[in-house]
Amino acid sequence: MTPATAATLLHAALLIAVEIAAPLLGLMTITAILFGILQAATQVQDATVSFTPKLVVAVCVTWLLSTWMAASLGNFVRQTLDAIPWIVMR
Repeated sequence: MTPATAATLLHAALLIAVEIAAPLLGLMTITAILFGILQAATQVQDATVSFTPKLVVAVCVTWLLSTWMAASLGNFVRQTLDAIPWIVMR
């Protein structure tokens, strides 16, 4: 395996990780900002007020997108395993 091949595999792995994590992180960030503004407006400083909605959003998004996430990871693993003979030959 050449360094270029290793870099290509690492790049693909990082890209799929970002692709899968982006919707979850984006929606959780939006939720945190909205509830932070709500807490500042109402002057409620309880930690559970911001934690509970983020937990609910994380569970819902993971549940709704789990099929797509598993399919994306499965395709990546399949492509990587199919490329093993080509990688070994280089």
